[in-house]
Amino acid sequence: MGVVNSRTTAIGLVALFGLFVMSCGSDELSIGDSASGLNGGFETTEHGYPVNWAFFPNPETDSALQVVLDSEDVAEGAHSLKVVVGPSEVLPAIRSRRIPVQPGRDYRLAMSVKNEGCDIQVNRIVQGPHGKTVHRRDMIISTSASLPEWETFEEILSVAPDEGNVVLVVMLGASGTVWLDDVRVEEVAG
Repeated sequence: MGVVNSRTTAIGLVALFGLFVMSCGSDELSIGDSASGLNGGFETTEHGYPVNWAFFPNPETDSALQVVLDSEDVAEGAHSLKVVVGPSEVLPAIRSRRIPVQPGRDYRLAMSVKNEGCDIQVNRIVQGPHGKTVHRRDMIISTSASLPEWETFEEILSVAPDEGNVVLVVMLGASGTVWLDDVRVEEVAG
């Protein structure tokens, strides 16, 4: 999946604070549309932002985070999400909406990534069926490597009997540009 280094460890330590702030909705931009599902191809948009994704800090009030729907460099579909990270005192993050999963089933979590200069850490958070309790939090991607071509990262998640939702949190450290596309949470047959 990637190599954990000391810089990424620092991102992990700050992640707890970032997740707390994001869970409170403080200085976060989020546009929801329950009919659009995960919207992992970033195709459904409103006011220039993909729906069902939250951005911290709010890119409309903090110039350290610029969010662009890129139609020129995509892994699949018509858009990718291009995120430009500038110098900041806060750790920028992107969070998916809650994705319902069924207990006792296996799911493939996948995303395509390109990177120029950022430290990337993707955390998978598994919640209870009502989304109020965190059962597991695991880092599934950690890299600071330059990725000039699209690279797909994936894992298989087995959902426990008391679990019912997954949230993906992308933490971004260091100034640079990251592209995300084709983010999927799909049941594995069999």
